[in-house]
Amino acid sequence: MGIGRMSGELYLLDQHGGIIDEFGPSHAEFDLPLIDGLATPKRAAADTPIVDEVRAALAARVLSSLQGRPELAGRVSQIDVSDERDAVVILKNDTALIRIGDDQFAERLQSYLDLVSALREKVPQIDYVDLRFGERVYVRPQRRPGGR
Repeated sequence: MGIGRMSGELYLLDQHGGIIDEFGPSHAEFDLPLIDGLATPKRAAADTPIVDEVRAALAARVLSSLQGRPELAGRVSQIDVSDERDAVVILKNDTALIRIGDDQFAERLQSYLDLVSALREKVPQIDYVDLRFGERVYVRPQRRPGGR
């Protein structure tokens, strides 16, 4: 599925969010997205993080929806599932957080890609784009130093 970042460590994850192994140099050939927000506050006996099943399922649904769209899947750099009702994606070579909710993942990412040039013309420094509200797109600009 991806590379889970939990408690400052990286773990190779299976399609259900189960920890396969600690991620290291022997896994460098895999081009997998980094997944944040998976860990519960609890720890396993060996001090290994415990993956929250609901958040892992959200990450799996995001990745599953992109399997039929390799041009989209290949652009995903990071997925944050800290909020189990709102997956947030970062694409390669982009800094904007893309809020895609809990369904219609591929459609919403494609919508972002279709709009990104026009959005960047109006808001060159985007903090996040929220695509969860049908035809409405909300864009938050990055704050300038000094809060202005």
